[in-house]
Amino acid sequence: MGEELVLELVYRLSRLPVCVYTESWEPLGVYGTDGKREETYDRRIFQQIQKCLGEKRMDQVFIPYDQQVPIGLYGGRAGGRIYILGPFCYGPLHTMEAGRFLRKNRLGDYPECRMEDARNVIWFLRHSGDTAVQQEGAQVDEQFWSYGVTDQESVTEEVWQMEAFQRNHTYREEEKLYRCIREGNVAYLEQHMEDIELPHPILLEDVKKNEEYMAVTGISLAARAAVEGGISSKEAFLYNDLYLKKIAACRDIQAIHKVHGECYLQFARIVRDRKKKETALNRHVEECKRAIVARRFERIMIDELAKDVGISKEYLQKLFRQHEGIPITEYIADKKLEVACNMLVFSDRKISDIADQLHFGSVSHFSLVFKRKKGQSPREYRCAHQRTVY
Repeated sequence: MGEELVLELVYRLSRLPVCVYTESWEPLGVYGTDGKREETYDRRIFQQIQKCLGEKRMDQVFIPYDQQVPIGLYGGRAGGRIYILGPFCYGPLHTMEAGRFLRKNRLGDYPECRMEDARNVIWFLRHSGDTAVQQEGAQVDEQFWSYGVTDQESVTEEVWQMEAFQRNHTYREEEKLYRCIREGNVAYLEQHMEDIELPHPILLEDVKKNEEYMAVTGISLAARAAVEGGISSKEAFLYNDLYLKKIAACRDIQAIHKVHGECYLQFARIVRDRKKKETALNRHVEECKRAIVARRFERIMIDELAKDVGISKEYLQKLFRQHEGIPITEYIADKKLEVACNMLVFSDRKISDIADQLHFGSVSHFSLVFKRKKGQSPREYRCAHQRTVY
């Protein structure tokens, strides 16, 4: 059977795009791309494949697009030919991380194929002309070259875990846990603390070190979930580092589990509190309010406040009325009058001095604003509320 027919058949059976090149990377044939435009990210991964098969003279290599995204390119060389499979999808793409990655890199749909099938295709292409291998019925070379782990090793590990009555957690269990952090669901975590320690096998002879590694991984994933929940990466990584230091200082497994659980609850609390603030408050408005309180004894200009919080004067006024229900000028007056009331009650300062110190412009303006807000003139308010302090 001719090579073109073989490759066409391979594509029809596996739906994997196949590109064939010479050793000098001159194209010999393309099967199954359906005219799909090559994206920038695809080209970058292809260049890595070229380097591995070209400069490093590797016989076979698989390069994933990202640790969180099950998309990759598979390449193999044989008989003066280089075969490139993909890019193809070898796992679910419905996760938040995968969706974000695809949007960020403007990547489209890719054909789906099991990793085992892709390895079989590469083996077939590499040995399709080797009659001696075919006659001997040689086993498929199933080595996963990027990580150096064979299928035989993975089966052995699985059997060992089964015989040792150990199991790893499922993706569903992991996603449920980290979703609680992303949503700030502190109540659920507090009620199900036993679920925080996801099932995992003991892989190291040093059990304490094994639990320490698992906790480090869990804390890092919790920090990522918290960022997805809305907190800043700077804040998340700060807490991540603090809890990693706590883990390193633990003297026993119980202490490691305790710190691990505290970390998850802490991240969930931060996300919960941040969501509450974002629902009820506006960052620009809150910064503006703090600045007004700090400058009560100064002449306050709205355009300066807007500049300090990083938005325009008009937008600040709009936000302030929207979130506080009053104009910003009224809020400034209220805060200045709070100070004025204290000065009238607890001091003997002249009313004119108080008006001047709070930058009301004139005594008459101060009295007008005061009576409109308090229902009394400054003098009447002092007479009604003044106290003698000993």
